[in-house]
Amino acid sequence: MQTLWAIAVVVVSAAVYGQPAPPRCPADRPIDEIIADIHKEQSSKKHRNLPQVGPITTPPTFPEPAPQVEVPSKSNDTNSSDRTPQPSLEPGPAEKCADAMNMALQAAHDVEVGDYYFGQQEYKGALQRYSDADEEKPEDLAIHVRLGRTFEKLGQLPQAIQEYKSAQRLAGPQKWSDEAKSALIRLQPAKGS
Repeated sequence: MQTLWAIAVVVVSAAVYGQPAPPRCPADRPIDEIIADIHKEQSSKKHRNLPQVGPITTPPTFPEPAPQVEVPSKSNDTNSSDRTPQPSLEPGPAEKCADAMNMALQAAHDVEVGDYYFGQQEYKGALQRYSDADEEKPEDLAIHVRLGRTFEKLGQLPQAIQEYKSAQRLAGPQKWSDEAKSALIRLQPAKGS
């Protein structure tokens, strides 16, 4: 009996631990990495020197429309054998990742525009774009630090402190964590004074 138990534990462990973890969604990466990848892709497209061949002679093709799913009408019949299984309306991992990636790309755009405004000392515009980015990617450390910087420039220190504290609770690149920590030390009054 003990031998069977040991074999079962080994088999279950191999099944659970032997499988690779599902791939992470690229949208989970820090916003600065996403922006760097976008710039790298744009740069590589600029440097491609493809010869001009002429007009395209074949018409573009479009995918076939999805088949229509018939939804049965609700009836008072309680016979479960007549019911057809309903397709799941819950999006799968690929769809969730695609949606998250679209949000991350929009957040990257908002951060870049916010960085531009911040560099131009247009802090209200920067605040709006960083706030939009925070709505699209709320768990990004760098966005919260950028919000903290902007609130500081606008003289809104309680909001800046709140953003830096939010940043401290998030995982991400060390440089952003360090900046949030030093900003909190600088902005918070010394205890006991």
